[in-house]
Amino acid sequence: MSLTFQKQPRRGVKKYLLIILLPFLVLLLSYAVYKIFLVAPPEIKGLEGFEFLPAKKRVIIKGRNLNKIEIHIIQASRDVELLKDTPAKPQVEYQLDINPKDLGLRDGAAIVTVHARSSIIKKFHKEIKATVDTVAPRLQILKAPSILRRGESGRALLKAVDADSVYITYGTMQFKAYETNKNTYIALFPVPYEDGKGKVFYAVAKDRAGNTTTRSLHTRIKAGTFRRSTLNISDAFIQRVVFPLLNISEADDPVEAFRKINEDWRRRDTERVKKIGQNSLGERLWRGRFLQLKNSKVMARYGDFRIYRYKGRAISKSVHLGFDLASTTFAPVEAANSGEVRFAGDLGIYGNTIIIDHGQGLMSLYGHLSEILVKEGQRVKKGELIARTGSTGFAGGDHLHFGILVQGVAVSPLYWWDARWIRNNVL
Repeated sequence: MSLTFQKQPRRGVKKYLLIILLPFLVLLLSYAVYKIFLVAPPEIKGLEGFEFLPAKKRVIIKGRNLNKIEIHIIQASRDVELLKDTPAKPQVEYQLDINPKDLGLRDGAAIVTVHARSSIIKKFHKEIKATVDTVAPRLQILKAPSILRRGESGRALLKAVDADSVYITYGTMQFKAYETNKNTYIALFPVPYEDGKGKVFYAVAKDRAGNTTTRSLHTRIKAGTFRRSTLNISDAFIQRVVFPLLNISEADDPVEAFRKINEDWRRRDTERVKKIGQNSLGERLWRGRFLQLKNSKVMARYGDFRIYRYKGRAISKSVHLGFDLASTTFAPVEAANSGEVRFAGDLGIYGNTIIIDHGQGLMSLYGHLSEILVKEGQRVKKGELIARTGSTGFAGGDHLHFGILVQGVAVSPLYWWDARWIRNNVL
């Protein structure tokens, strides 16, 4: 009996320990099952950045659910490790600065291998065919203007070899060059109304890999002079023009309503016009000087700086980026030159509007129309009837707002009405 009495406690202790440890064992087993079978598979984005490797390139990789990641680039017998990591965070980002020459790689084909995993069985493997190209395209400026004024347009003739795209830059703006013959490009570019003091025009050639060659244009910018005027805004104008645009018949603050149209809408619609103007045909469709509205009187010019006063107080301002031309009520509007209708419809402050694409970055804009007689995509000839004047949009009376766009930027139509200026500066 004594032997039996001594064994009983041992069995009880084991049973007690098993009861205590069982939840921990179950938890441990569940965690192991999750880590092996239920964890999300690895995700990697940005690998397309390895497809072309220029002289210098930063490839940004974003990963999720990575327990381990390793990236190599292989060329012939050379195997270079680009990345090896065991991230602790569920989401990671890597910036890989790659200089092929420093890595001992030559121009030509290579393979980038990517291995990653989130668990023992959840793995990721991919091979990317890469092209190493460290030779920049050749670029030569054959012709460019020496002096331009604000609101004027320039034309550069460029020669680029082994380039995928060629363009002109001015500050943060970029203007496309169009290939006219093999390796020969022309670029129409604007001098914006905004002060460009200290800025330089650059010609840039870029190849498919991302190598670039940059040359500066020896083009100086003259400030130019523009008119200033003060316009008195009446309650009648706000009620008759501003309120209908906002779909209201009254407002607690008429000044704020005016500002919304003159400032917010103007800013928005300028961006819309810019976007439309950057989608131009590659062929030149226009010939000769542009036509002015027949029998019209100039009511406002490009670059006019306007201050608006309401009950003796300055409330807003704007810059007029076109010519206002007045003729008879509902006067016929003809296409200023041949082209393709890029836009026909309502355009905010411009009301019913037509934008004609004349090719290679050049467009004309017709605003405040009462009637539109053409459709988007339609080809029109110089002098063809396209619309009738009106007072739609932000307009106080019947007239035509006529604008010229170069790469989406408004420039002065005055130059494009001048056959001599076109011969000397564009053709």
